[in-house]
Amino acid sequence: MIMQKLRKTTKYFMWVIAVIFVLFIFFGFGSNMIRSGDERSRNLIAEVNGKGIDYRQYSSVLNSNIRMISGAVGIDPLKERRLSDQIVNQLIMEEILNEQLNKRDIFVSDEQVIDIVKNSPPQEILADTTFWIGGQFDYNRYYQILTSPRASRFVSDYAQQIKENVPKGILAGEINSLVRITNNELIENLMEDSLQFRVEYIRIPVNEWIKEEPTISPEVFYSNNQDLFRREEWVRLGYLSFPVDIDEEMINSRMDLARSIIKRAENVPFDTLVRIYSYLPEGRILFNGWIPIKGLRSRFTNALLGTKTGEITGPVQSEEGLHIFKLINRERNRLNLKEIFLPLFPSTEAYMKVQTEIVSVARTLRDDSIIHIPEKYTPSYLTYGIGYLPDIDVDFGTFLDEVEEGEISYPLVGRDSLYLFWVEDVIRGIPAFAEIREEVIDTMLLREARESAREYARNIFKGDRLPRHPTKGERHSTPYFTLRNYKDKGIDLPEKIVYLASNLREGKASPPIGVGRYVYIIKVRDRKELSDEYLKEMIPEYAQNLQMEKQTVFYHGWLYDLRKKAEIKDWRGKLYE
Repeated sequence: MIMQKLRKTTKYFMWVIAVIFVLFIFFGFGSNMIRSGDERSRNLIAEVNGKGIDYRQYSSVLNSNIRMISGAVGIDPLKERRLSDQIVNQLIMEEILNEQLNKRDIFVSDEQVIDIVKNSPPQEILADTTFWIGGQFDYNRYYQILTSPRASRFVSDYAQQIKENVPKGILAGEINSLVRITNNELIENLMEDSLQFRVEYIRIPVNEWIKEEPTISPEVFYSNNQDLFRREEWVRLGYLSFPVDIDEEMINSRMDLARSIIKRAENVPFDTLVRIYSYLPEGRILFNGWIPIKGLRSRFTNALLGTKTGEITGPVQSEEGLHIFKLINRERNRLNLKEIFLPLFPSTEAYMKVQTEIVSVARTLRDDSIIHIPEKYTPSYLTYGIGYLPDIDVDFGTFLDEVEEGEISYPLVGRDSLYLFWVEDVIRGIPAFAEIREEVIDTMLLREARESAREYARNIFKGDRLPRHPTKGERHSTPYFTLRNYKDKGIDLPEKIVYLASNLREGKASPPIGVGRYVYIIKVRDRKELSDEYLKEMIPEYAQNLQMEKQTVFYHGWLYDLRKKAEIKDWRGKLYE
């Protein structure tokens, strides 16, 4: 289960992946930035290992990309805020990586950059069919572009991308060269992914054997079994959610715009209107060409019903926004469509109203020696392991890097809400007996009950045949599953029992095993073994994919470790309060 453990570490650094490898589009609130003391004089937004990241850097990245998120229908203020946070995350990670590049003396010379520009055209050029002749890329046409004065900005930007990204690729290659897949890992993962089996089992609840009082002193049990109560380091967070809703006025305004676009289409080419107004919906591309009718939502097919070739229909409202369609052609089972998409998102006024409210609550909580939530708000809570990230769609920035009880976040952004978090509790090691007395007693009673249930099972269920209707408990059987997909198959068995079953001989029943509030007896009914021919055919590609997966996990873990060890000071909260 080595790779399974490695995969768990991806929770450590998922935001790092986006920061390093995605071209961000940014917007921020620089004009509202508030500084005090040394921060104001140095105008810093963050600091990494003593090296400052100033507002000018932040603003430069912002200004170079601002056109990518502005458009005829404005900007989603929540997306604007999320992208603003991503700027700071990116600059922090770039500074950490630059430090490593300098230590390892990794760089590309101007001569190398020129050579790459000449011999490796960017993807947007390679995808342009005007540069292809007879099925081959025409480098002469590409060289004409490079020597054109009008392309100087394009060439400069491409060269800068190479100068920034190629050293990072070399660094990643150096780190990944340390990773190798062993034969044991290969076999282990192949078994988890491919070996199928099905089981039958008896599950006996232990509730019937739970007594009212334990047979020995809870203090003695606690003293002799302290490891049972050892906590993985975890944090309990409290939070308030402040939804930023789409108001009726915004919907009506967007509907008026959609109708005006349809009116303009009488005199302006539809393709021109697509370029002017349309946004790209998240999760899919715009309709532009032949689409199977079965692939369209019912609301779209209903709107297009009876539409003639060349006609424009809409606006059709969905959860995403408003859709305007032009029917280019029609066949029996498919439609040739073009689409204009207008997103629906909260107004800036609605966003600022929520922002003002959450800032007020944050300041109130910071003024309290003990966190008292105002009565009008209902807090929620979640727990997560230190070193992981909570399972909630929020950009935490550096708030959770060093957690301390009572710490309160600045307003954080989610997909459709702003959030305020505070650290309710931080638990490490083994709690004192007085703090968990009731838990110790419950654990004792459950342990004694499980042993009684196991004794019952040993006396009643003997041999390898499991009764269909046991006196206590129930018999279950499963479909075929693997160690990797048993949860997806809806198989309600603890992980410990599943892995035990994978090691049982076919037809052999296990002894009674207590897990949680149940005792299990399990038997493998059948296995689907992999043939030697199949293994020979699939192992080379499987090993290569596994190697790449392990390298990715290892590299991102290395990045996370660098970030954890770095001394980071983050003042981005001043942008939002």
